[in-house]
Amino acid sequence: MSKKIKQRYANFIKDTLINLYPDSSSGNLIKLLEAFYNTAAKSFIFGNGSDELISIILLSLKKDVVVNIPTPSFSMYDIIARYNDLKINYIKLDEKCFDLPKNAGINQSSANNIYFFSYPNNPTGNHFDSDIIKGLLENKNNIVVVDEAYIYFSNKESFIKYIPEYDNLIVLRTFSKIGLAGLRFGMLFSGGRLINEFNKIKLPFNVNSLTLSSIEFFLDNFSEFEKNIKKTVNQREKLYSALKKVGFICAYPSDANFILIRLKDNKIKTRFNRFLKDNKIIIRSFTGGMELFYRITVGTPAENKKLIDYLKGF
Repeated sequence: MSKKIKQRYANFIKDTLINLYPDSSSGNLIKLLEAFYNTAAKSFIFGNGSDELISIILLSLKKDVVVNIPTPSFSMYDIIARYNDLKINYIKLDEKCFDLPKNAGINQSSANNIYFFSYPNNPTGNHFDSDIIKGLLENKNNIVVVDEAYIYFSNKESFIKYIPEYDNLIVLRTFSKIGLAGLRFGMLFSGGRLINEFNKIKLPFNVNSLTLSSIEFFLDNFSEFEKNIKKTVNQREKLYSALKKVGFICAYPSDANFILIRLKDNKIKTRFNRFLKDNKIIIRSFTGGMELFYRITVGTPAENKKLIDYLKGF
């Protein structure tokens, strides 16, 4: 953020009453969120990041539910489902484009299914076919969660607009990926039936006063983030273009703020890991059949150039 915005934020936050319990029904914040997402307050709840909201969703389910998770995808769906001792069905994604299978892998063996779809998907960066997701929503025995954590970096439409149409749809949003990860603020959007169930489980005061005040400030100054989002998308395209020219890796197109790559073989992986360690660079590596894959978060122009220059001379 610019120094000007940082100073204005400091002046704003100093008046937060931290001696009182947080007021999640803050009228001004609610109005800002209703306008920002073009939806009514009765359609959303707050969470201490999306992780808490995923936990609330899974805690509300009966134990006979089947949790359907694409693989690869965001690890917390699996971790929290396991923690709650729920049955999990893994949906193997197409190996070429990482999309959902149209006629296979979708579990319909149980009357109670919940599906988690990262949209765009983490770590692959692509959007799943929206028609497949809508098809699952047509079955009222299904609950479908569309996690739009990275949607700010894409040009796809949000599923929030479909909430009046499908009472079995849940949409997750967060401000973490655009520069506010430390505030831990997530939002869950759904119809009244599910929102009522989640409110029975959600703990009071789950989002602290400083976070609530901060979100109010940053919604009023969202243009600051829009500029950075555009910069990130621009750098992503430059980085992707450069990575495609490197002969020993395969780079996958992305609608998020990261790019998935696959190294050619384990020999290259050993040298690549040594470079990362020597230069104190941390990027996401994987296991479970994805040992040659890495997820590179788009950095500053200087950081991106350092990586590309190394790969050119590999």
